[in-house]
Amino acid sequence: MTHANDGPGSLGTEDVGRLTIARTQVLDSRFVMAYAAAISEDNAAYYDDLAEGGPMVHPAICFSLQWASRFRPDLRANPRAAPYGVHASTDLRIYRPFRAGEAITTQGQIVQKRQIRPGVFALDRYRMTASDGTLVAELDYNGITRGATLEGPDRSIAEVEPPPTLQGDVSRPLWRQEIHVPRYAAQQYTECARIYNPIHTEPSVAKAAGLPDIILHGSATKAMALSAVVNRCFSGDASRVTRLVGELRGMVLMGTTIIVECLAEELADGVRTVAFRTLTEDGREAIAGGYVVGRAG
Repeated sequence: MTHANDGPGSLGTEDVGRLTIARTQVLDSRFVMAYAAAISEDNAAYYDDLAEGGPMVHPAICFSLQWASRFRPDLRANPRAAPYGVHASTDLRIYRPFRAGEAITTQGQIVQKRQIRPGVFALDRYRMTASDGTLVAELDYNGITRGATLEGPDRSIAEVEPPPTLQGDVSRPLWRQEIHVPRYAAQQYTECARIYNPIHTEPSVAKAAGLPDIILHGSATKAMALSAVVNRCFSGDASRVTRLVGELRGMVLMGTTIIVECLAEELADGVRTVAFRTLTEDGREAIAGGYVVGRAG
């Protein structure tokens, strides 16, 4: 790896195929209910530990599992590139619902690096496995190191599933839902979801990084949008969700309102596909290219 005088420099592909640390976490009632509280979810099913099987598990809890297993202790961090890294998009595929009380082991792997116009694109794939060996979910976490150049050719060791496609008239959404983001939303999400990055909680750190103020976690914005779609299109039953796709585009500030728009919906062969986007209060896209796929019920 070499560095230019300014910016993130150049990145190699020698780490493609490397695994992150494997982390096992129990989805006990405390964790499951705390994650639902992290996004102010008011569906009682997420808090009912008297229900058969325990409380319903929010699918976006995968972001907490991913965060805990993201480290690569055998690799030296590149402090030069870190400030230029941005979370670009995610693709979550759920093969069976998460269940309260089960132990999930999560491990990630860098499976792709390629040069794109803004910089170097990297895809990390996190596999989430139950204690009986069942693959419960996979999360493709896509990031971009802006301004970086890739040493050598692009490298990929895994196929990438294309996103769903639906055509919608964005000027006339099927429905819109406004969600207020209170002043404490980032601190609440940080502690309840167990995802800490000081740009989301300390204004001094956020402004030193060039941000206007603390911003809401991208995963929180996605989880809130997913909840809106689940409640409107899947009768509030998150266990029916099999896929969540979305690109992060804009920052969400505290004390503002985001708007989730359903752009199109399709029902075919027992599968419901919903296209959505999320807008900031001033009309910019916070999430673009959003899709939720699930069993029709």
